[in-house]
Parts: sequence; C-alpha cells; structure tokens
Amino acid sequence: MQAAEAQSTRPSAQVVPIRRAFPPERQPDRLNEGDALKLIRMLASDSNNIVVIRHAQKRKTQRNITRPQIERCIQKGTITEGPYVNAKGNWQVNLSRFTAGEQITCVVAIDWPARLIVVTTF
Repeated sequence: MQAAEAQSTRPSAQVVPIRRAFPPERQPDRLNEGDALKLIRMLASDSNNIVVIRHAQKRKTQRNITRPQIERCIQKGTITEGPYVNAKGNWQVNLSRFTAGEQITCVVAIDWPARLIVVTTF
C-alpha cells in the first residue's frame, strides 16, 4: 500500500511539444502546402533571396511583367499548383496573385533552404 501511495504523490509528467527546426537543414522528402508557403514567405521577405533566371527574365519582358509584380506575387500569392519535386530535384510551386491590375503566376523552385528561383512567369 505504501508503494501505491508513493506513486500517487509523484508529480505527473508534463507533455512537452517537440519543436522541429524550420526550415530543416536538408530538403525534406515530403512537403505540404502550408510548410511550403511558410518557407516561401520567410525567404521572400528579403527580395535578394528571389532569383529570376534567364528564361523567366525573357518571359517577364515579353509579357510586360515587372520585378515588383513578381516579388508581390511570391510574397503574397497563393499556391495554385504543387508543391511537387521538379526534374532538377527541387520542390516547386505555382504562385498566383492579382497585382497591378493583372493576374500573375510565377513558377518558383525552392533552392533549399536559402533562395527562391523564378523559373517562369505568365
């Protein structure tokens, strides 16, 4: 009986939530839309992390899309496709946003975990 009493007087264990580092150091095998958007917003808060490759530069010029429109699309847009792993092995999403009177879509690859690569825009 004393053992039972001793057990009941012990403080109960507390549940401690496990915090996972975000973003993970290595590219994860799975990425949900919420985590993708969280990482994109975090990286896009510094526009130096947004890299527009040559193809996207060409398309933005053809379609009269400006760099600020691309930045706003990435910073405030919603995911309309993805995330999925592209042919280069990076996570990729399509982000869309109505900006400057036009609907803009940016195809963005995540160069884990440091920058966003604009593949194309339309």
